[in-house]
Amino acid sequence: MQLKKTLLTLPLVLVAMGCSAHEGHQHKSAGVSLQNCAIQETIPGAKATGAFLTIHKAGEQALSVVGAKTSDVSGRVELHEMVVKDGTMQMSQIKEYPLKQGDNVFKKGSYHVMLMALKKPLTVGETYPLTLIFSDGSEQSCDAVVKSVAELTPKGMKMHHGNMKHNEMKHNEMEHGNMKHGEMKHGDMKQGN
Repeated sequence: MQLKKTLLTLPLVLVAMGCSAHEGHQHKSAGVSLQNCAIQETIPGAKATGAFLTIHKAGEQALSVVGAKTSDVSGRVELHEMVVKDGTMQMSQIKEYPLKQGDNVFKKGSYHVMLMALKKPLTVGETYPLTLIFSDGSEQSCDAVVKSVAELTPKGMKMHHGNMKHNEMKHNEMEHGNMKHGEMKHGDMKQGN
C-alpha cells in the first residue's frame, strides 16, 4: 500500500519541481541574439538616457520588439525613434519595432531604448541588465555597459538641442547627447506635438 502511494505521488512531485525550477527563467525567442549592449552615461542634471544595441534576427518569422525593462536603473522604459522632419530632429515614442532578418541596430539619432526617471547617476564602466520584450511574449536580456557620450555618438553626428522637438517629453527627461548648452538658447527651442 505504501509503495503504491509513493508511486502515485512521485510524478506529481517531479512535475512540481520542474515548474518551480522553470520559474524566473526567461522564454527566449528562437533565432534572436542581442549584441553590443550599451547605456549612455548620465549627463549631469539629466533624468533620462539612452540604451543602444544590435538585435540579430535569424529566420523569417515575424517578430517585433514591443517593450524593454531594467532592474533598478529607471522608473520608466520606452522604445523611441529619432527622425529629421522638415529639417528638425524629432524624438517620439513607438509602440513596437518590427525586426527585419539580420542585424537591427538601435543607435543614437535613430531607434533606441529610452531609460527615463533615472533612479541614480550611471557612470562609465558600470554594467546593468537590459531586457527586451518581444511580440511572441518572449524576453531576452543582455548586460549593458555604461559608455561615454563620445563613445556612443556616431562620427559626424552632432546633437544640436535647438533643432530638436520634444514630443510629449519634459525638458529635463530628454536625452541631451553631446550638445553644448553654452551655445543654446532655450527660448529658440521648438516644442512639438
